[in-house]
Amino acid sequence: MSSSHRPSFPDVDLANSPVKVGILHSLSGTMALGEAALKDGTQLAIDQINSAGGVLGRPLQPTIEDGASDMQIFARLARKLLQEEQVRVVFGCSTSSSRKAVLPQFERANALLFYPVAYEGFERSKNIIYTGAAPNQYIVPAIEYLLDGGKRKFFAIGAEGIFARSINRIIQAQLAARGVEWVGQIYVPLGSTDLEATIAHIKATQPDVILNALAGASNFAFFHHLSIASQSAGFASVMSFRLTEEEIRHIGAEYLAGHLIASSYFQTVDTPQNRQFVAAYQAKYGSERVVGDAIATAYSNVYLWKKAVEKAGSFDVDRVRAAMGYLEWRTPGGKAKLDRATGHTRKIARIGRVRADGQIEEIWRSQRPITPDPFLKTYPWAVGISPKGFLGEVRWSLMGLFVALVGLATISTGVGWSASQQLERSMKLLVRSLPSNPTPGSLTKQEAKKAIDAADRTQSWLLVLLVSSLLMMPIALVVVFRITQALSLLRQKAQLLASGDFSARSPIVSGNEIGVLSAALNTMAQQVNTLLKNLEVRGRELEAAKEVAEAANRAKNQFLANMSHELRTPLNAIIGYSDLLQDEVAVLGGDEVRDLQTINRAGRHLLALIEDILDISKIEAGTMELSIETFDVSQLVDEVVTTLRPTIAQNQNTLTVNCAANLGTMQADSRKVRQILLNLLDNATKFTKAGTITLNVWRSEASEPKLETNTPEFLVFSVTDTGIGMNPQQQSYLFEAFTQADTSLARQYGGMGLGLAICQNFCRMLGGRITVESEIDRGSTFTAYLRDGFSNPEK
Repeated sequence: MSSSHRPSFPDVDLANSPVKVGILHSLSGTMALGEAALKDGTQLAIDQINSAGGVLGRPLQPTIEDGASDMQIFARLARKLLQEEQVRVVFGCSTSSSRKAVLPQFERANALLFYPVAYEGFERSKNIIYTGAAPNQYIVPAIEYLLDGGKRKFFAIGAEGIFARSINRIIQAQLAARGVEWVGQIYVPLGSTDLEATIAHIKATQPDVILNALAGASNFAFFHHLSIASQSAGFASVMSFRLTEEEIRHIGAEYLAGHLIASSYFQTVDTPQNRQFVAAYQAKYGSERVVGDAIATAYSNVYLWKKAVEKAGSFDVDRVRAAMGYLEWRTPGGKAKLDRATGHTRKIARIGRVRADGQIEEIWRSQRPITPDPFLKTYPWAVGISPKGFLGEVRWSLMGLFVALVGLATISTGVGWSASQQLERSMKLLVRSLPSNPTPGSLTKQEAKKAIDAADRTQSWLLVLLVSSLLMMPIALVVVFRITQALSLLRQKAQLLASGDFSARSPIVSGNEIGVLSAALNTMAQQVNTLLKNLEVRGRELEAAKEVAEAANRAKNQFLANMSHELRTPLNAIIGYSDLLQDEVAVLGGDEVRDLQTINRAGRHLLALIEDILDISKIEAGTMELSIETFDVSQLVDEVVTTLRPTIAQNQNTLTVNCAANLGTMQADSRKVRQILLNLLDNATKFTKAGTITLNVWRSEASEPKLETNTPEFLVFSVTDTGIGMNPQQQSYLFEAFTQADTSLARQYGGMGLGLAICQNFCRMLGGRITVESEIDRGSTFTAYLRDGFSNPEK
């Protein structure tokens, strides 16, 4: 739209009249988790400026709107701010989708949007001031840092949308140039919290590092599920590109400690301006509040606009924009400078590690501010990424070839024309000098005239060639533009396909090689789209089958629970009456005591089996609960050993217990710890005859190699026997419910294959794990690591 059609914003003459400015952020919805704080940073700067006298002597009057994490609402509110409220400048937006949604409104109204968030690049508009980092200012340095640190297997997870897909294209090109493996990527809907299957998929790929481009509430779910999964198996570190201290505060530092953040600013940056900014922010919003890169940038944006307005001496958008070029100003992160050529800001790249207190410790930074390169023109490996570079290079190459051919034809024609004219003049001079009566064998005037006629014909043909060349030039230009247009369309559709939109089709504008390529691309897209639809149908079928299986499993668990409860009542009566009868028969001196003891042992054994079935059904149904309490470790071990000594003696085994009396107390579910020990010792007794069983109990040391985390918070219970042992194949399915190491042994050794499965599940619930080492005929060692001070993560 030309400037003559843009809405005007006349300056108000009254010196003290307020200047309207817009603030447009998500104050509700999934993005409010981090974006609401950007509004606070902007408001703080406005309050400070108003307290200091305003801008050009006029106070600022903010109009705050809630984008509600919805792109359509962002577009509607941008139109309201610019058309109804008549604001000249808006500070806002956080996601790339919201920025692109409002961009047409700002270009149509010729207003300014200050965008404070690091983004994916490949965009430039004179109506947007990009004060967040461009990809070469945080993405590229972060990947180089990881590569230099020896990372070679990368997995990416991101929110479905522009940002994640765009930066992953950059990262894939960067890794491909270094010959590094890209093991996979997953995109989840914005705000999705159902990420358990995603974590399992990432675990299966075994990456060295996970690249995180999630947004909003998805980050909360991701790190919580990742933390739970890491309790049973080590996980790769995470490099996040959108997380700040504000999100970390909401998610919980305990879930992110040790993970990496790529940014341009951390609250821990040690500058006078930053200390002053943090103090002012916390004084206004509370000492528990934290600040991050986007908050600090949103705060600085107001001061950048103020400085440009004062330099221009006017609030007129065009004058402010002109005054803004190459402005320098101080920000909480240090001195900043606007790059007029790109509309972006020169920034320092930083890598940080999340500390236990939720702050980010800087572990690397660039030596100097990095000049923004939003289209990655200075990176050879990014040639095929920029949407402008490819088409421009092809167009200029074709135009260069066209100009060269036209120049060659013009030069050839000109040289031929000049030579023929020179020949004609020379022949005319020669004719005039010839004698009227030539001697035999000399050139006659008739022959000279024939030569002149030939030169004339040559000139005529050269003139025709020149005219033809001039006529062909527009045709050649049309051909060049048709080729570049076809390539542009082909590139656009190829990029849509690469981003996952397999419904896109490339128009076939000709029958040449480009048309054939477009047709082949369309065929491939159609086949992939059909395959995806078939997979979607199969997925729905599998989902339905899963629901049926889950319903059957719930029915089974309910049946087992009901059956267990129904059987426990008569069994408890049998055990109780047999105890009473034993006492009475013992007094009378009858011989039936042994029979009653057998009945009692059988009843107790059957009750234990029923308890196991009830436990496994609760575990599978997800209804098993923890009851955390503090208890004495040595006392619990003594109680377990006392309970099992008669059973151990039946198989003529010897039990050795190594448990220091000063182990102190443990905070956990004592019933489940007791059951783990009972099951492990009972299992050792069952498969050992006339052997030795050893129970070792100790607190873990920091050097303990088997622990996933080097902390002194684990109690270790190790049971070693000299029994029959197991081979590796038997060990592989040892912890599956209703499964024994060898089904042929079930009749000889008894049991239902539930004890070890229950042990493993209880260990996981208590924040630990269980391992096994075994050899045939040499015995087995089961070791349970249980966290001391564990609290139920579900509560």
